[in-house]
Amino acid sequence: MTRKAHHNEHASANTDHVDDTLHSTEEAPGPTDASEGSAEAQTEPDVESLRQEVETLRARVQELEKHLERERHLHLRALADFQNYKRRADEQRSEIVQFANREMMLGLLPILDNLERALAAAEQTHSYEALVGGVALTLRQMQEYLKKNGVEAIEALGKEFDPNLHEAVMRVEDSEHPENTVVDEVQKGYMMHSRVLRPTMVKVARSS
Repeated sequence: MTRKAHHNEHASANTDHVDDTLHSTEEAPGPTDASEGSAEAQTEPDVESLRQEVETLRARVQELEKHLERERHLHLRALADFQNYKRRADEQRSEIVQFANREMMLGLLPILDNLERALAAAEQTHSYEALVGGVALTLRQMQEYLKKNGVEAIEALGKEFDPNLHEAVMRVEDSEHPENTVVDEVQKGYMMHSRVLRPTMVKVARSS
């Protein structure tokens, strides 16, 4: 075989090898297509998971909004009930203040009636004794009524002066009584249920 023929045969073999390589390369799947398919397959579940999470959060928000609305209605109802209660309480308090002394006033009316009868009898008979007797009877009735309601006179005469119970209007020289002894009552004082309604106005002894 000549050198030229051998060269041509070798070139033809190389050409066939190149064609086979190109053909196999065209048939083989490219790595880019495979990676893209894998990325798409991985992305689809992530999107679906996010969609489900959004739906769950949306449902939770709606549930919380409904709960908040119920609580708002309950609050408004409680506020309205409280305002109605306060209004009724104010009305009752006003009535209590207005009529607090009603029973006491009713109890005083019979005493007033007796005093008027005593004066009427004294005018008819022109009797001083009848007037004095009627007034004395009315006074006893009044004292009993006050005691029944927890009001009693403060004992002061002959007692040691007590600034919590007595009010000194004068100090007088008195050798018969110890210093600071009450020797005279100018105006009687009263207590109601152990609390001073009015202190007794007194004269107090002072040593000479």
